[in-house]
Amino acid sequence: MKLALAVLALMLAALVPGRSPAVSIRPLYTDADLEKPILEPRIEGEWISPDADEAGTDDELWLRWKIAPPDKPSESYSTYSVEFRPAKPDPGKGDEVSSYVVRLVAIGNKLFFDAEFSEHAQGKFEVRPLDFLGLVPAHVVGRIWVQQDFLRIALLEPEWVKDNSPASFQEFFPSNYVNDSVITGSTRELRDFLVRNADNQKALAYVVYLCRPGTDCPARAAEDALMRSPEEDQVLEVAAKFFFGHHNYARAVALRRHRVELSPDNFPLRTDLSQALLFNGDFAGARRELAAVQKLILEDPPAAVGSLTNFLGSAHARASEDLVWSYFLEGAYAEAVNAAKQYQPSDEHFSVNPILLSYFSLLRLGRHAEAESLLKEETAKLTGSAEELILLLEAQRKVTKGFPYSDPKSEAVRRVSFFRGLHDIATGRQETARPHLGSAVSEPSDTVIALATKIELERLGPKPTK
Repeated sequence: MKLALAVLALMLAALVPGRSPAVSIRPLYTDADLEKPILEPRIEGEWISPDADEAGTDDELWLRWKIAPPDKPSESYSTYSVEFRPAKPDPGKGDEVSSYVVRLVAIGNKLFFDAEFSEHAQGKFEVRPLDFLGLVPAHVVGRIWVQQDFLRIALLEPEWVKDNSPASFQEFFPSNYVNDSVITGSTRELRDFLVRNADNQKALAYVVYLCRPGTDCPARAAEDALMRSPEEDQVLEVAAKFFFGHHNYARAVALRRHRVELSPDNFPLRTDLSQALLFNGDFAGARRELAAVQKLILEDPPAAVGSLTNFLGSAHARASEDLVWSYFLEGAYAEAVNAAKQYQPSDEHFSVNPILLSYFSLLRLGRHAEAESLLKEETAKLTGSAEELILLLEAQRKVTKGFPYSDPKSEAVRRVSFFRGLHDIATGRQETARPHLGSAVSEPSDTVIALATKIELERLGPKPTK
């Protein structure tokens, strides 16, 4: 049985990333369903699916689907053929395709489905149901909502099935990687169970969206999830991440603010909100949230010293740094200098960003002697990582060669390029500042460095024409 479950989990891994939905050893359909198969022309053709966890990245498009109509739709026992493959296949592993035989099952006024694994192929490697001794055919069951250019598919969450059904109805197999739930009840019991929980989003928690190619499927999926669960924190989180990744910062702010309203003492939620406010240009609003973060951390410090203390100390230090960023991004340089004086690093978070932002703020305020003195003093007393020290030395032009970062597109390299650009601006070398800042935003990023770089490029204005 363990071998069978391992193979089954492998086949289902592509369907719900990192998860394995509950399956049944008995079908959802009856003999009457087989004799009169349901046809739904709107599900046929090509589809795409998004991965909400990869919103705003090159991996946002997750799967490509093909749903082929029955060969003989007018005959009994006819089935749909469904195959899906990664939208961006690994070039070193060959084409990867999973195939299922699918039947639509109507119970009352709701539409369900029953899918049976047919084949999984990757390059020359193929797996079929009969290739493994003891592999019992399993039925992936769930509910489907059909629109003209949009499908929502919901599958059973195994932990929920375990906790909300009698032991005689299912077997649960916990493992290090995935919890497998196999429903052992009769077809009648399975149908009754699905109908009772057809609108229970905790039961049918694994949701997959399919859209027609060429449509904004991630946006459609996010809006659909929000419409169904406007108060569910996980839905709000995923949707906010999506809109943030697509630069719709106003919408991300609204969703993250609602999360804070639902849980006002959760300071990580306020940290997320402050980030969205920064990107939306509401610097004062971001500072209010960052101040609230620090207050929440200091109001109830942990009694024991350990990982929690380190986490809280790091969160407080990051909030202090972000306060400096907020003033610098706004162009309030005197306030940035004052905020940098309040920055206290933690054991888990030490950054020279506040020092450098204070340094460049002083230069922009015309306080050059104070700026150079600050940089010299901070460099002399710094004890920390080589990466942080090198940034201070670079600002003083005491480093002639760049730090050998292994990844030229890393955030560390972006940071170096950003501060080099600020130094060029401070010394009147706009012709080299633009390339340095340009390299800092050459790849998509949603970090404060990327935001600061874009603002600095806007402050420089258009490149002079020759």
